[in-house]
Amino acid sequence: MRQKLTKMTLIVAGIFIVMTAVFGFYFYEHQTDAQDIMALYTPTVENVVTEEDGISLLLLLRNNLFACALCVGLGLIPALFLPIWALLSNSMMIGALLGLVGVSGIMSPLKTVLFGLLPHGIFELPAFFLSMAMGIYLCRTLSLKLLGKAKEEKLLPMLNGIAKGFVLVVMPLLLVAAVIECYVTPYLMQFAQI
Repeated sequence: MRQKLTKMTLIVAGIFIVMTAVFGFYFYEHQTDAQDIMALYTPTVENVVTEEDGISLLLLLRNNLFACALCVGLGLIPALFLPIWALLSNSMMIGALLGLVGVSGIMSPLKTVLFGLLPHGIFELPAFFLSMAMGIYLCRTLSLKLLGKAKEEKLLPMLNGIAKGFVLVVMPLLLVAAVIECYVTPYLMQFAQI
């Protein structure tokens, strides 16, 4: 299972990168659509901002843990492959952000990625990619089991492996990412004049 999840995580990461770039170019040309997408995510961002305009570590960590757990949990619904929605929505949101940044001319999209997204994204994105891959793997396996085509895959050991992976890999990655996003990224963005 570990090899299959690793392969699926890499596929999810590749698709995410390509889709984010496509959305970034699209939203660069269609600013109104980008603003509409960003407006959808504004309440989520506002939920983690403190009164001092900082980011609450606990609220950010809670939101990210919930999002990753949802990616895995949606995999329990066979045949629909709902974790793919998380892949689509996250790449769309980041693409909209990069498109708006690029068209505004206020900041460089490259600087935004290097100093605003990458420092915590090095940890956060693999956690999301693995969670999405777990959800897709779970959905695929359950769907095949319902069709009688996945007899060799035992359900309880698979669920146990996914739970262990979530606790031992996803949760620590999200914790490190949240600490960096709250306490390091703001200084890097200030340094880069973003």
